[in-house]
Amino acid sequence: MAEKYKLVVIGAGPGGYVAAIRASQLGIKTAIVEKEYYGGVCLNWGCIPSKTLLYVTELKRTIEAAKRIGLTAEKVDIDLDKLRKHKDDTVKRLTGGVGLLLDKAKVKKFDGEASFISDKEIQVVKGDSKIKIKAENFIIATGTTPIDLPMLRADGKSIIGAREAVGLPDVPETMLVVGAGPIGVEMATIYNTLGSKVTIVEILDTVLPSLDHDICAASEKALKRQGMDIMLSSKVLSSKKSGKQINVVIETKDGNKNISFDKVLVAAGMKPNTRDLNLEKAGFQLDAKGFVQVDKHMRSNIGHIFAIGDVAGGILLAHKASHEGIAAVEAIAGASMGADWKAVPYAVFTDPEIAGIGMTEKEAVDAGRKVKVGKFPYRAVGKGIATLATEGFAKVISDEETDNILGVHIFGPHSGDIIYAATAVMECDGTAEDLGHMMAIHPTLSEALMEAALNVNKGAIHIMN
Repeated sequence: MAEKYKLVVIGAGPGGYVAAIRASQLGIKTAIVEKEYYGGVCLNWGCIPSKTLLYVTELKRTIEAAKRIGLTAEKVDIDLDKLRKHKDDTVKRLTGGVGLLLDKAKVKKFDGEASFISDKEIQVVKGDSKIKIKAENFIIATGTTPIDLPMLRADGKSIIGAREAVGLPDVPETMLVVGAGPIGVEMATIYNTLGSKVTIVEILDTVLPSLDHDICAASEKALKRQGMDIMLSSKVLSSKKSGKQINVVIETKDGNKNISFDKVLVAAGMKPNTRDLNLEKAGFQLDAKGFVQVDKHMRSNIGHIFAIGDVAGGILLAHKASHEGIAAVEAIAGASMGADWKAVPYAVFTDPEIAGIGMTEKEAVDAGRKVKVGKFPYRAVGKGIATLATEGFAKVISDEETDNILGVHIFGPHSGDIIYAATAVMECDGTAEDLGHMMAIHPTLSEALMEAALNVNKGAIHIMN
């Protein structure tokens, strides 16, 4: 006899577990299925462990840079065993917290791999155990996994992905990072600071190619200054194990190069986890890349089945998945608002940190918008000078006719925290003038965002407009 629920959530990552808890708050009888670890990729191998490592490596770089202003220390070393333990303890604490929250919310947990039998029933398999579960509604929150490259088959040792990289098995003397997106540049930053000689290969003509061009240019300069080699408009043609090294042939604008590395990290994109769900049994519509197609309520073409987070495509961000989970559950409960945010903020935790929301300048122009742009450098902010953050800047893009903010992009320390002000203004259809008239505390780095907004309309105080 199959168990019955009003809602079953498949996947307990930041989208799935948040959806399940919100459903319980709304009085919906809910179960959640997880095949591996509660918290998903984000808590176990992505956001949390990588930012734990980035924090420690950032401290090392900060201490070393502070010699300029009188803070001196003996050689700053990182104890890998202690760092690994801190990372593992952080992950254990947070994932355990997810399980406890689900228990307190009275969400029934099922461990195992789910697949559809029909649009109203799934089977959950764990070892020799098989359980059938029926539900009035389903939310698919199974996330994504790294794309495999045929010329770089991961073995988990010499050729690895981010999952293995955050495990800190060792610090290789040389490392190749394939892909200059957020995951690639973050992991490159970690290993470079730990002592690896890092080379980044990117098939497009810029690092962080989805970001604003000013951010891309500043990021490339910063990565190079930190000692990384960057090969743009380049791609890996082949690889071959040679002793303890990987010999890689890289096609560049200047011809093919044959280089050996101790370790290769592949960060070339993600693919949706839909293959093993047996979706054809439920009659799903997927896009060309295998992502589940959904409407603004996160509803698929099957009215009572929803998809949230990475598996539904779009921007692949944990906080977006969480909010989509809430939107889907509230749609099940009868709400009509949906996932209708004006824009979704992002952050990249490199050195310096990067954050943004909305359109890049190029996207706005390509969309036919006439734009005004305001910029303000951290070197004109008191705290920027005092804290050696002088290479940072804030950039605000607004509509020339309405002054409505189209996009905001920040390059500098704490940008992931500062961007929240821009998020709030954009959600309320605010203008650059509105953002510029919001008081920023003095002295803080957030003054750069305020002044960038003022600069849109030539009203910045601390630079010439």
